[in-house]
Amino acid sequence: MYTDFLLGTGSLAQRTRRLDYANIGILADYVRIPYAAGSTFATQLLHTEFKRRGHEVTLVGPRAPEAEPGELPANYVLFAGVPVRSQPGFYLPLPTIEGLKALSRRRFQMLVGQTGSSLMEAGVWLRLTQNVPLVCVNTTMLSQVYDVMLPDVLSKNAAMQAFCRRVLVPILERASVATYNQADGLVVLSKGLERYWRNLGVTVPIHVIPRSVDPRVARGFVGRDPFDPRAVRGKRIIVLCRHVREKGLSRLIDIFAKHVAPKVPGATLTMVGDGADHDSFRGQAERLGLSDRVFFPGEFPVTEVRNWYAHADLFAYTSLSETYGQVVSEAMWSGLPVVAFDDDAGVAQQIRHMKDSLLLPPGPDADVADAQFGLEVVDLLRRPERRAGLAEAARRSASSRIEPDACIDRYYQAFDSARVHRDESPTDVGLVKQVIPIVRWATLHSAAALLTRLRPAATLNRHGRRQPGWGDAEIETTAAEETLSSGVAA
Repeated sequence: MYTDFLLGTGSLAQRTRRLDYANIGILADYVRIPYAAGSTFATQLLHTEFKRRGHEVTLVGPRAPEAEPGELPANYVLFAGVPVRSQPGFYLPLPTIEGLKALSRRRFQMLVGQTGSSLMEAGVWLRLTQNVPLVCVNTTMLSQVYDVMLPDVLSKNAAMQAFCRRVLVPILERASVATYNQADGLVVLSKGLERYWRNLGVTVPIHVIPRSVDPRVARGFVGRDPFDPRAVRGKRIIVLCRHVREKGLSRLIDIFAKHVAPKVPGATLTMVGDGADHDSFRGQAERLGLSDRVFFPGEFPVTEVRNWYAHADLFAYTSLSETYGQVVSEAMWSGLPVVAFDDDAGVAQQIRHMKDSLLLPPGPDADVADAQFGLEVVDLLRRPERRAGLAEAARRSASSRIEPDACIDRYYQAFDSARVHRDESPTDVGLVKQVIPIVRWATLHSAAALLTRLRPAATLNRHGRRQPGWGDAEIETTAAEETLSSGVAA
Protein backbone atom coordinates (compact mmCIF):
# COMPACT_ATOMS: atom_id res chain seq x y z
CA MET A 1 0.00 0.00 0.00
CA TYR A 2 2.81 2.42 0.85
CA THR A 3 4.40 1.90 -2.58
CA ASP A 4 1.05 2.50 -4.27
CA PHE A 5 0.76 5.90 -2.65
CA LEU A 6 4.35 6.87 -3.36
CA LEU A 7 4.02 5.92 -7.03
CA GLY A 8 0.60 7.49 -7.40
CA THR A 9 -1.04 4.12 -7.97
CA GLY A 10 -3.33 2.30 -5.55
CA SER A 11 -7.10 2.21 -5.63
CA LEU A 12 -9.23 5.02 -7.00
CA ALA A 13 -10.68 5.53 -3.51
CA GLN A 14 -7.20 5.98 -2.06
CA ARG A 15 -6.15 8.48 -4.73
CA THR A 16 -9.46 10.37 -4.37
CA ARG A 17 -9.04 10.70 -0.62
CA ARG A 18 -5.53 12.03 -1.11
CA LEU A 19 -6.93 14.75 -3.36
CA ASP A 20 -9.89 15.46 -1.09
CA TYR A 21 -7.58 16.10 1.86
CA ALA A 22 -4.46 17.24 0.02
CA ASN A 23 -3.58 19.82 2.68
CA ILE A 24 -3.84 18.61 6.28
CA GLY A 25 -3.04 20.64 9.38
CA ILE A 26 -2.15 18.99 12.70
CA LEU A 27 -2.47 21.02 15.89
CA ALA A 28 0.29 19.66 18.14
CA ASP A 29 1.66 20.22 21.63
CA TYR A 30 5.22 20.05 20.30
CA VAL A 31 6.74 21.13 17.01
CA ARG A 32 10.22 20.48 18.39
CA ILE A 33 10.38 17.14 20.23
CA PRO A 34 12.39 17.63 23.45
CA TYR A 35 11.74 14.29 25.16
CA ALA A 36 9.76 11.05 24.98
CA ALA A 37 5.97 11.33 25.14
CA GLY A 38 3.42 8.89 23.75
CA SER A 39 1.08 11.50 22.29
CA THR A 40 4.00 13.21 20.54
CA PHE A 41 5.19 9.96 18.98
CA ALA A 42 1.59 9.40 17.85
CA THR A 43 1.65 12.84 16.20
CA GLN A 44 4.93 11.91 14.49
CA LEU A 45 3.37 8.74 13.14
CA LEU A 46 0.33 10.59 11.77
CA HIS A 47 2.61 13.20 10.20
CA THR A 48 4.78 10.50 8.60
CA GLU A 49 1.93 8.33 7.35
CA PHE A 50 -0.07 11.20 5.84
CA LYS A 51 3.03 12.52 4.07
CA ARG A 52 3.79 9.02 2.85
CA ARG A 53 0.41 8.99 1.15
CA GLY A 54 1.07 12.22 -0.71
CA HIS A 55 -0.64 14.75 1.57
CA GLU A 56 0.92 18.08 2.40
CA VAL A 57 1.09 18.16 6.20
CA THR A 58 1.63 21.24 8.36
CA LEU A 59 2.39 21.10 12.09
CA VAL A 60 0.83 23.91 14.13
CA GLY A 61 2.13 24.53 17.64
CA PRO A 62 4.28 26.58 20.01
CA ARG A 63 7.61 28.11 19.10
CA ALA A 64 10.58 26.61 20.98
CA PRO A 65 13.41 29.19 21.01
CA GLU A 66 16.07 26.48 21.38
CA ALA A 67 14.91 24.59 18.28
CA GLU A 68 17.52 23.98 15.60
CA PRO A 69 16.51 23.84 11.91
CA GLY A 70 16.94 20.08 11.71
CA GLU A 71 14.56 19.56 14.62
CA LEU A 72 11.54 21.09 12.87
CA PRO A 73 9.26 19.57 10.22
CA ALA A 74 9.27 20.84 6.64
CA ASN A 75 5.98 22.74 7.08
CA TYR A 76 4.93 24.46 10.27
CA VAL A 77 3.06 27.41 11.76
CA LEU A 78 4.41 28.60 15.10
CA PHE A 79 2.79 30.65 17.84
CA ALA A 80 4.52 32.40 20.71
CA GLY A 81 5.18 29.91 23.49
CA VAL A 82 5.22 30.40 27.26
CA PRO A 83 7.73 28.01 28.89
CA VAL A 84 6.56 25.60 31.58
CA ARG A 85 9.27 25.40 34.24
CA SER A 86 8.49 21.88 35.39
CA GLN A 87 8.53 20.58 31.81
CA PRO A 88 11.58 22.10 30.05
CA GLY A 89 10.99 22.11 26.31
CA PHE A 90 7.21 22.30 26.70
CA TYR A 91 5.55 25.61 25.82
CA LEU A 92 1.97 26.82 26.06
CA PRO A 93 1.14 28.51 22.74
CA LEU A 94 -0.54 31.91 22.77
CA PRO A 95 -2.44 33.44 19.85
CA THR A 96 -0.65 36.13 17.87
CA ILE A 97 -1.75 38.17 14.86
CA GLU A 98 1.21 36.87 12.85
CA GLY A 99 0.45 33.25 13.72
CA LEU A 100 -3.26 33.54 12.96
CA LYS A 101 -2.53 35.12 9.58
CA ALA A 102 -0.08 32.34 8.73
CA LEU A 103 -2.63 29.74 9.82
CA SER A 104 -5.34 31.36 7.72
CA ARG A 105 -3.14 31.41 4.60
CA ARG A 106 -2.65 27.62 4.67
CA ARG A 107 -6.17 26.91 3.40
CA PHE A 108 -6.38 23.45 4.92
CA GLN A 109 -8.84 20.84 3.67
CA MET A 110 -8.78 19.09 7.07
CA LEU A 111 -7.59 19.89 10.59
CA VAL A 112 -6.59 17.29 13.18
CA GLY A 113 -6.47 18.58 16.76
CA GLN A 114 -3.80 16.28 18.24
CA THR A 115 -3.40 18.40 21.36
CA GLY A 116 -4.43 18.41 24.98
CA SER A 117 -4.17 22.18 25.30
CA SER A 118 -6.36 25.12 24.37
CA LEU A 119 -4.54 25.29 21.04
CA MET A 120 -7.61 23.32 19.96
CA GLU A 121 -9.39 26.70 19.89
CA ALA A 122 -7.28 27.60 16.85
CA GLY A 123 -9.04 24.77 15.06
CA VAL A 124 -12.43 26.03 16.23
CA TRP A 125 -11.48 29.49 14.93
CA LEU A 126 -10.62 28.10 11.47
CA ARG A 127 -13.84 26.09 11.53
CA LEU A 128 -15.78 29.33 12.10
CA THR A 129 -13.84 31.58 9.73
CA GLN A 130 -13.00 29.22 6.84
CA ASN A 131 -15.38 26.30 7.37
CA VAL A 132 -12.44 23.88 7.66
CA PRO A 133 -13.55 20.49 9.03
CA LEU A 134 -12.03 19.84 12.45
CA VAL A 135 -11.41 16.41 13.99
CA CYS A 136 -10.31 16.61 17.63
CA VAL A 137 -8.25 13.87 19.29
CA ASN A 138 -8.61 13.30 23.03
CA THR A 139 -5.01 13.01 24.28
CA THR A 140 -5.46 13.99 27.95
CA MET A 141 -7.14 12.23 30.87
CA LEU A 142 -8.82 15.22 32.52
CA SER A 143 -9.36 13.45 35.83
CA GLN A 144 -5.58 13.47 36.35
CA VAL A 145 -4.37 16.56 34.48
CA TYR A 146 -4.61 19.00 37.39
CA ASP A 147 -1.92 17.12 39.32
CA VAL A 148 0.64 18.17 36.72
CA MET A 149 0.42 21.77 37.91
CA LEU A 150 0.33 21.28 41.69
CA PRO A 151 3.50 21.52 43.78
CA ASP A 152 4.29 18.53 45.99
CA VAL A 153 2.83 20.05 49.15
CA LEU A 154 -0.55 20.68 47.47
CA SER A 155 -0.54 17.42 45.54
CA LYS A 156 -0.41 15.54 48.85
CA ASN A 157 -3.09 17.72 50.48
CA ALA A 158 -6.41 15.86 50.78
CA ALA A 159 -8.50 19.04 50.73
CA MET A 160 -6.80 20.29 47.56
CA GLN A 161 -7.23 16.91 45.88
CA ALA A 162 -10.93 16.93 46.78
CA PHE A 163 -11.35 20.48 45.45
CA CYS A 164 -9.69 19.56 42.16
CA ARG A 165 -11.80 16.43 41.70
CA ARG A 166 -15.12 18.04 42.65
CA VAL A 167 -14.69 21.55 41.23
CA LEU A 168 -11.79 21.88 38.80
CA VAL A 169 -12.20 18.64 36.85
CA PRO A 170 -15.93 19.24 36.10
CA ILE A 171 -15.06 22.74 34.85
CA LEU A 172 -12.40 21.31 32.54
CA GLU A 173 -14.78 18.60 31.35
CA ARG A 174 -17.52 21.11 30.49
CA ALA A 175 -15.01 23.30 28.65
CA SER A 176 -13.72 20.32 26.66
CA VAL A 177 -17.24 19.19 25.76
CA ALA A 178 -18.06 22.70 24.51
CA THR A 179 -14.93 22.72 22.34
CA TYR A 180 -15.48 19.22 20.96
CA ASN A 181 -19.08 20.03 20.07
CA GLN A 182 -17.87 22.93 17.93
CA ALA A 183 -15.79 20.48 15.90
CA ASP A 184 -16.90 17.85 13.37
CA GLY A 185 -15.73 14.73 15.13
CA LEU A 186 -13.83 13.40 18.12
CA VAL A 187 -11.25 10.62 18.03
CA VAL A 188 -10.82 8.63 21.24
CA LEU A 189 -8.46 5.74 21.83
CA SER A 190 -10.75 3.33 23.66
CA LYS A 191 -14.39 2.33 24.08
CA GLY A 192 -14.21 3.44 27.71
CA LEU A 193 -13.38 6.99 26.66
CA GLU A 194 -16.17 6.93 24.09
CA ARG A 195 -18.63 6.19 26.91
CA TYR A 196 -16.99 8.83 29.12
CA TRP A 197 -17.39 11.65 26.59
CA ARG A 198 -20.89 10.62 25.50
CA ASN A 199 -22.02 10.65 29.12
CA LEU A 200 -20.54 14.13 29.53
CA GLY A 201 -22.53 15.46 26.58
CA VAL A 202 -20.41 15.23 23.42
CA THR A 203 -22.83 15.15 20.48
CA VAL A 204 -20.53 15.14 17.44
CA PRO A 205 -19.53 11.78 15.90
CA ILE A 206 -17.02 9.88 18.05
CA HIS A 207 -14.51 7.54 16.41
CA VAL A 208 -12.58 4.91 18.38
CA ILE A 209 -9.13 4.65 16.77
CA PRO A 210 -6.49 2.90 18.91
CA ARG A 211 -2.94 3.95 18.24
CA SER A 212 -0.76 1.88 16.00
CA VAL A 213 2.42 0.45 17.46
CA ASP A 214 5.24 2.62 16.15
CA PRO A 215 7.22 0.66 13.53
CA ARG A 216 10.42 2.07 15.04
CA VAL A 217 9.61 0.12 18.21
CA ALA A 218 7.76 -2.91 16.89
CA ARG A 219 10.29 -3.74 14.19
CA GLY A 220 13.48 -2.54 15.74
CA PHE A 221 16.67 -4.47 16.29
CA VAL A 222 17.71 -6.16 19.49
CA GLY A 223 21.29 -5.47 20.57
CA ARG A 224 23.40 -5.90 23.67
CA ASP A 225 21.81 -6.30 27.07
CA PRO A 226 21.20 -2.73 28.37
CA PHE A 227 20.31 -3.69 31.96
CA ASP A 228 22.40 -3.00 35.02
CA PRO A 229 24.65 -6.04 35.71
CA ARG A 230 22.90 -6.45 39.07
CA ALA A 231 19.58 -7.12 37.32
CA VAL A 232 19.41 -10.93 37.21
CA ARG A 233 17.81 -12.51 34.14
CA GLY A 234 14.43 -14.03 34.89
CA LYS A 235 13.69 -11.49 37.63
CA ARG A 236 13.67 -8.23 35.69
CA ILE A 237 10.62 -6.00 36.07
CA ILE A 238 10.55 -2.98 33.79
CA VAL A 239 8.44 0.12 33.23
CA LEU A 240 8.99 2.73 30.52
CA CYS A 241 7.23 6.08 30.82
CA ARG A 242 7.69 9.72 31.74
CA HIS A 243 8.71 10.13 35.36
CA VAL A 244 5.80 12.23 36.52
CA ARG A 245 3.53 11.62 39.48
CA GLU A 246 0.38 11.02 37.43
CA LYS A 247 1.96 7.81 36.06
CA GLY A 248 1.62 6.15 39.47
CA LEU A 249 5.33 5.37 39.78
CA SER A 250 5.50 6.15 43.50
CA ARG A 251 2.83 3.50 44.02
CA LEU A 252 4.79 1.03 41.89
CA ILE A 253 7.95 1.56 43.95
CA ASP A 254 5.97 0.99 47.14
CA ILE A 255 4.42 -2.20 45.74
CA PHE A 256 7.86 -3.47 44.79
CA ALA A 257 9.29 -2.61 48.21
CA LYS A 258 6.45 -4.15 50.25
CA HIS A 259 5.19 -7.05 48.18
CA VAL A 260 7.87 -8.12 45.69
CA ALA A 261 11.43 -7.47 46.86
CA PRO A 262 11.05 -9.31 50.22
CA LYS A 263 9.58 -12.40 48.51
CA VAL A 264 11.76 -12.74 45.41
CA PRO A 265 15.50 -12.46 46.14
CA GLY A 266 17.24 -10.84 43.21
CA ALA A 267 14.10 -9.26 41.73
CA THR A 268 14.78 -5.79 40.31
CA LEU A 269 12.71 -2.89 39.01
CA THR A 270 14.14 -0.83 36.14
CA MET A 271 12.40 2.48 35.48
CA VAL A 272 13.36 3.74 32.02
CA GLY A 273 12.52 7.39 31.41
CA ASP A 274 12.87 10.86 32.82
CA GLY A 275 10.57 13.60 33.99
CA ALA A 276 9.77 16.35 36.44
CA ASP A 277 9.48 13.91 39.37
CA HIS A 278 12.48 11.73 38.52
CA ASP A 279 14.52 12.88 41.52
CA SER A 280 11.57 12.31 43.84
CA PHE A 281 11.20 8.69 42.71
CA ARG A 282 14.93 8.05 42.97
CA GLY A 283 14.90 9.51 46.49
CA GLN A 284 11.96 7.29 47.42
CA ALA A 285 13.83 4.18 46.29
CA GLU A 286 16.91 5.24 48.26
CA ARG A 287 14.88 5.85 51.44
CA LEU A 288 13.41 2.37 51.11
CA GLY A 289 16.89 0.87 50.88
CA LEU A 290 16.42 -0.22 47.26
CA SER A 291 19.29 1.58 45.54
CA ASP A 292 20.73 -1.76 44.42
CA ARG A 293 17.38 -3.12 43.20
CA VAL A 294 15.57 -0.15 41.62
CA PHE A 295 17.47 1.34 38.67
CA PHE A 296 17.03 4.63 36.79
CA PRO A 297 18.95 4.44 33.48
CA GLY A 298 17.28 7.57 32.06
CA GLU A 299 15.41 8.28 28.85
CA PHE A 300 16.32 6.60 25.55
CA PRO A 301 15.38 7.37 21.94
CA VAL A 302 12.26 5.61 20.72
CA THR A 303 14.46 3.68 18.29
CA GLU A 304 16.26 2.00 21.21
CA VAL A 305 13.42 1.03 23.56
CA ARG A 306 12.76 -2.32 21.83
CA ASN A 307 16.12 -3.44 23.21
CA TRP A 308 14.90 -2.84 26.77
CA TYR A 309 11.69 -4.79 26.19
CA ALA A 310 13.62 -7.67 24.61
CA HIS A 311 15.89 -8.16 27.62
CA ALA A 312 13.19 -7.75 30.31
CA ASP A 313 10.95 -10.41 31.87
CA LEU A 314 7.83 -8.54 32.98
CA PHE A 315 6.24 -5.13 32.40
CA ALA A 316 4.48 -3.52 35.39
CA TYR A 317 2.19 -0.52 34.95
CA THR A 318 0.29 1.32 37.68
CA SER A 319 -0.77 4.46 35.78
CA LEU A 320 -4.43 5.45 35.87
CA SER A 321 -3.97 8.59 33.77
CA GLU A 322 -3.76 7.13 30.27
CA THR A 323 -5.97 7.87 27.31
CA TYR A 324 -4.21 4.87 25.75
CA GLY A 325 -0.90 3.81 27.30
CA GLN A 326 1.23 3.15 24.22
CA VAL A 327 3.96 1.40 26.22
CA VAL A 328 1.55 -1.43 27.07
CA SER A 329 1.11 -2.30 23.38
CA GLU A 330 4.85 -1.95 22.81
CA ALA A 331 5.67 -4.32 25.68
CA MET A 332 3.13 -6.92 24.58
CA TRP A 333 4.26 -6.67 20.95
CA SER A 334 7.78 -7.37 22.17
CA GLY A 335 6.62 -10.49 24.00
CA LEU A 336 6.40 -9.17 27.54
CA PRO A 337 3.49 -10.09 29.80
CA VAL A 338 2.01 -7.02 31.48
CA VAL A 339 0.64 -6.59 34.98
CA ALA A 340 -1.44 -3.39 35.05
CA PHE A 341 -4.24 -1.68 36.90
CA ASP A 342 -7.65 -1.55 35.20
CA ASP A 343 -8.19 2.09 34.24
CA ASP A 344 -11.46 1.48 32.34
CA ALA A 345 -9.85 3.36 29.46
CA GLY A 346 -6.84 2.88 27.20
CA VAL A 347 -4.83 0.33 29.16
CA ALA A 348 -7.89 -1.83 29.86
CA GLN A 349 -8.73 -2.00 26.16
CA GLN A 350 -5.35 -3.54 25.32
CA ILE A 351 -5.34 -6.42 27.81
CA ARG A 352 -7.43 -9.61 27.96
CA HIS A 353 -7.14 -10.53 31.61
CA MET A 354 -5.54 -13.93 32.30
CA LYS A 355 -5.28 -14.61 28.56
CA ASP A 356 -2.44 -12.37 27.38
CA SER A 357 -1.62 -10.29 30.48
CA LEU A 358 -3.10 -9.37 33.85
CA LEU A 359 -5.51 -6.49 34.53
CA LEU A 360 -6.19 -5.85 38.21
CA PRO A 361 -8.58 -3.53 40.08
CA PRO A 362 -6.81 -0.44 41.52
CA GLY A 363 -9.24 -0.17 44.46
CA PRO A 364 -11.43 0.67 46.24
CA ASP A 365 -9.03 -0.41 48.98
CA ALA A 366 -5.63 0.65 47.66
CA ASP A 367 -3.71 -1.47 50.17
CA VAL A 368 -5.58 -4.61 49.15
CA ALA A 369 -5.15 -3.76 45.45
CA ASP A 370 -1.42 -3.18 45.90
CA ALA A 371 -1.00 -6.50 47.70
CA GLN A 372 -2.84 -8.32 44.90
CA PHE A 373 -0.71 -6.56 42.28
CA GLY A 374 2.45 -7.61 44.09
CA LEU A 375 1.18 -11.18 44.48
CA GLU A 376 0.65 -11.53 40.73
CA VAL A 377 4.09 -10.10 39.96
CA VAL A 378 5.70 -12.52 42.42
CA ASP A 379 3.81 -15.46 40.92
CA LEU A 380 4.96 -14.61 37.40
CA LEU A 381 8.57 -14.21 38.50
CA ARG A 382 8.45 -17.56 40.29
CA ARG A 383 6.70 -19.41 37.46
CA PRO A 384 8.63 -18.91 34.22
CA GLU A 385 6.35 -21.35 32.37
CA ARG A 386 3.28 -19.22 33.15
CA ARG A 387 5.20 -16.10 32.22
CA ALA A 388 6.25 -17.65 28.90
CA GLY A 389 2.68 -18.64 28.08
CA LEU A 390 1.37 -15.13 28.70
CA ALA A 391 4.33 -13.67 26.79
CA GLU A 392 3.49 -15.63 23.65
CA ALA A 393 -0.20 -14.75 23.95
CA ALA A 394 0.71 -11.08 24.46
CA ARG A 395 2.85 -11.10 21.33
CA ARG A 396 0.07 -12.65 19.24
CA SER A 397 -2.57 -10.32 20.66
CA ALA A 398 -0.57 -7.15 20.07
CA SER A 399 0.62 -8.15 16.60
CA SER A 400 -2.99 -8.69 15.50
CA ARG A 401 -3.93 -5.14 16.49
CA ILE A 402 -4.14 -2.06 14.38
CA GLU A 403 -1.29 -1.43 11.89
CA PRO A 404 -0.40 2.04 10.53
CA ASP A 405 -2.35 1.34 7.31
CA ALA A 406 -5.51 0.42 9.20
CA CYS A 407 -5.06 3.37 11.58
CA ILE A 408 -4.85 5.87 8.72
CA ASP A 409 -7.81 4.24 6.98
CA ARG A 410 -9.86 4.87 10.12
CA TYR A 411 -8.72 8.48 10.12
CA TYR A 412 -9.88 8.78 6.52
CA GLN A 413 -13.27 7.49 7.63
CA ALA A 414 -13.31 10.09 10.40
CA PHE A 415 -12.39 12.76 7.82
CA ASP A 416 -15.24 11.69 5.54
CA SER A 417 -17.65 11.83 8.48
CA ALA A 418 -16.31 15.24 9.51
CA ARG A 419 -16.84 16.68 6.06
CA VAL A 420 -20.45 15.47 6.07
CA HIS A 421 -20.95 16.95 9.54
CA ARG A 422 -19.40 20.24 8.37
CA ASP A 423 -21.72 20.38 5.37
CA GLU A 424 -24.74 19.70 7.57
CA SER A 425 -23.66 22.26 10.17
CA PRO A 426 -22.59 25.34 8.21
CA THR A 427 -21.17 28.28 10.10
CA ASP A 428 -22.50 31.77 9.58
CA VAL A 429 -21.44 33.75 12.61
CA GLY A 430 -20.46 37.35 13.14
CA LEU A 431 -17.08 38.74 14.06
CA VAL A 432 -17.76 38.64 17.79
CA LYS A 433 -18.39 34.88 17.81
CA GLN A 434 -15.33 34.34 15.63
CA VAL A 435 -13.15 36.08 18.21
CA ILE A 436 -14.47 34.08 21.18
CA PRO A 437 -12.24 31.00 20.60
CA ILE A 438 -9.15 33.20 20.42
CA VAL A 439 -10.06 35.01 23.64
CA ARG A 440 -10.80 31.69 25.35
CA TRP A 441 -7.47 30.27 24.16
CA ALA A 442 -5.48 33.28 25.37
CA THR A 443 -7.28 33.39 28.72
CA LEU A 444 -6.93 29.69 29.54
CA HIS A 445 -3.27 29.47 28.57
CA SER A 446 -2.39 32.66 30.42
CA ALA A 447 -4.04 31.26 33.55
CA ALA A 448 -2.34 27.89 33.07
CA ALA A 449 1.03 29.59 32.65
CA LEU A 450 0.59 31.29 36.02
CA LEU A 451 -0.45 28.03 37.69
CA THR A 452 2.59 26.20 36.36
CA ARG A 453 4.77 28.68 38.25
CA LEU A 454 3.69 26.89 41.42
CA ARG A 455 5.99 23.99 40.60
CA PRO A 456 9.79 24.33 40.73
CA ALA A 457 11.99 24.13 37.66
CA ALA A 458 12.95 20.61 36.63
CA THR A 459 15.63 18.89 34.57
CA LEU A 460 14.43 16.55 31.84
CA ASN A 461 16.31 14.13 29.62
CA ARG A 462 19.38 14.75 31.77
CA HIS A 463 21.43 12.30 29.71
CA GLY A 464 20.83 14.34 26.56
CA ARG A 465 19.73 11.40 24.42
CA ARG A 466 18.07 12.93 21.38
CA GLN A 467 14.66 11.78 20.19
CA PRO A 468 14.25 11.44 16.41
CA GLY A 469 13.03 14.59 14.68
CA TRP A 470 10.31 14.74 12.07
CA GLY A 471 12.53 13.86 9.12
CA ASP A 472 14.31 11.20 11.17
CA ALA A 473 10.96 9.59 11.92
CA GLU A 474 10.24 9.13 8.22
CA ILE A 475 13.67 7.71 7.45
CA GLU A 476 13.68 5.33 10.40
CA THR A 477 10.11 4.15 9.86
CA THR A 478 10.86 3.40 6.22
CA ALA A 479 14.02 1.53 7.19
CA ALA A 480 12.10 -0.52 9.76
CA GLU A 481 9.47 -1.52 7.21
CA GLU A 482 12.06 -2.41 4.57
CA THR A 483 13.89 -4.51 7.14
CA LEU A 484 10.68 -6.31 8.04
CA SER A 485 9.90 -7.07 4.41
CA SER A 486 13.39 -8.51 3.90
CA GLY A 487 12.87 -10.86 6.84
CA VAL A 488 15.80 -9.77 9.00
CA ALA A 489 14.02 -7.72 11.65
CA ALA A 490 14.28 -8.91 15.22
